[in-house]
Amino acid sequence: MYKISIDKNLFEDILLKRVTILKKDTTQYWKKELIEPTIINDKIRYSIKQVDKIKLTNGLGEDKPSIVIECKNIDYNTKNNQFEFKLGKIFEQRNTDIEEDYKDTLIEQLLREKAQLEDNINKDHLTQVYNRRKMENDLNIYINQNNVNILNTVFIDADRFKGINDNFGHDYGDKVLVYIAQKLKEYAKILNGEVYRFGGEEFIILCFCKKEYLLENLLKLKEDIKYQKIFHPTRSISVTVSMGVSFFNDWKNKDIMIKKADEAVFDAKKKGRDRIEVYNV
Repeated sequence: MYKISIDKNLFEDILLKRVTILKKDTTQYWKKELIEPTIINDKIRYSIKQVDKIKLTNGLGEDKPSIVIECKNIDYNTKNNQFEFKLGKIFEQRNTDIEEDYKDTLIEQLLREKAQLEDNINKDHLTQVYNRRKMENDLNIYINQNNVNILNTVFIDADRFKGINDNFGHDYGDKVLVYIAQKLKEYAKILNGEVYRFGGEEFIILCFCKKEYLLENLLKLKEDIKYQKIFHPTRSISVTVSMGVSFFNDWKNKDIMIKKADEAVFDAKKKGRDRIEVYNV
């Protein structure tokens, strides 16, 4: 079994599974230790010796931390001129400062990674706002909160989006969607809400605020979106949106609230676009 001394940071990274490959420069010592010559058909062939486990140590003296760890494979990296030890499970550890709590630390790391993975699953890849699946899950939570009486839905639809795709290409259509999503995220914070991509060029903001405050800031949002243009080599792209608004307190039903906001944005489109329509009872 090979015994390899490594520095403290690398030792802890390997112990906590943050590093799974140990790299060693191809010195004369490691060439002698790891390269095995064999004779096949009167020709000398060279292969890399494989070992089941190695011992890693850190520091000096008898009390230095050490672990015995599985060695799954040893490869040679020609580009970096290094031997790479692919590490597996830990069989034994001695005198490690984090011997008792490293499992808890590892669990915390895995939980963080799980939360990050779930967040990625819940987000739209292009715009990086939450997706419809996340919206539906959040709605089920929101309608059971004490402040549900000020829950509002804002349905946002990019105006003439098909024409943008047809005239400027889908890459620029994507830029328009990203631009709108960024503006919506800015204002969602002001409105105590969250943004979701409902589908295509449609977005929804679910927020908790009073009606007057909501409409005042939606007007600012609409004008803010229109103020800036998307640059294109032939000509700048003007972006406007139509919005439809509905209030949970009017319907006491989350599905009807979403439907009425959708109907309101349809009315905004019919009335000339670049406007806000509120669906009142």
